[in-house]
Amino acid sequence: MQVRSRHKPLQTPEQLGGRFGLVAGFYVAALLSPALLFVVVQWLGLASWPATLGLLGAVGAAITAVVARIVSRRGELVAWSDSPWISILVPAVGVLPVGLYLFQFILFIGFAVTDLQADNTANFVGFIGFFLGIIATPLGESLVLMARTRLANATVDDADTAVEWTAGWPRRARLWFMAGTLAVIGLLAGLAFWRLEWRAVTTVLPFGTVLMIVLSSMVSERTYRTTSVGLEQRREGRWFVSRRLIPWSRFDDFSVTDDAIVLHRALPHIDVRCRRYLIDDEAVVAALEDHLDRRVP
Repeated sequence: MQVRSRHKPLQTPEQLGGRFGLVAGFYVAALLSPALLFVVVQWLGLASWPATLGLLGAVGAAITAVVARIVSRRGELVAWSDSPWISILVPAVGVLPVGLYLFQFILFIGFAVTDLQADNTANFVGFIGFFLGIIATPLGESLVLMARTRLANATVDDADTAVEWTAGWPRRARLWFMAGTLAVIGLLAGLAFWRLEWRAVTTVLPFGTVLMIVLSSMVSERTYRTTSVGLEQRREGRWFVSRRLIPWSRFDDFSVTDDAIVLHRALPHIDVRCRRYLIDDEAVVAALEDHLDRRVP
């Protein structure tokens, strides 16, 4: 690994705050509440939809409160957001209840539309669990972004910035990357249908959708800054500002092609590619050379 910068560990905040804890609580509640309620409904033999819905609200509120209280006080928890696997798994976990409750969801809709059979509360819980799984996916993505932002805020001194630029992946590289990802997802879905039939496909396809969304976000335009600790990535939206810090030790080296500046990383990490169009590539290259070796074509 050709890295000249001295490794500095990422710093974690002392506390994460109520907002982070609340999002974490909603995320865990969306995943666990339907499963717990499903057990309670079967155990108590509940037949009332209002009672079931009220019990769901009570269970969800209790889980949210407990998780929010624990998480908001433990700043070291954001360290896990630095893992590439966690950044995909946390939002993708919401796919599991979507696949698990799909059968109950279909039954509930079918009975409600056709009136062929009186529906039961178990299917009603599955119907709710299906939608809560969908909600858990963006909550998980928000949780990862918030964790990485707090990690960057605690580590990076805004005065310690050499060069800043805004760029996304080159168009051709972005198209090839997304097309390859889509082909792999299609292949996995086909294998799942061949070996495990349609119920496995209901899990693979939502997971693939989440993966496509996450990877599409990774190759989109963002602002980069070089610091003594690592490369910072920043995205600004109307309602949020997300930051991520990648230590220089995570990069092997960098290279310059006709259309991009590429910071190379070992698998399973994805290389960082910056389109050279409309950026001061000479200043960027000079700043990167202070920390990484330049790969000879």
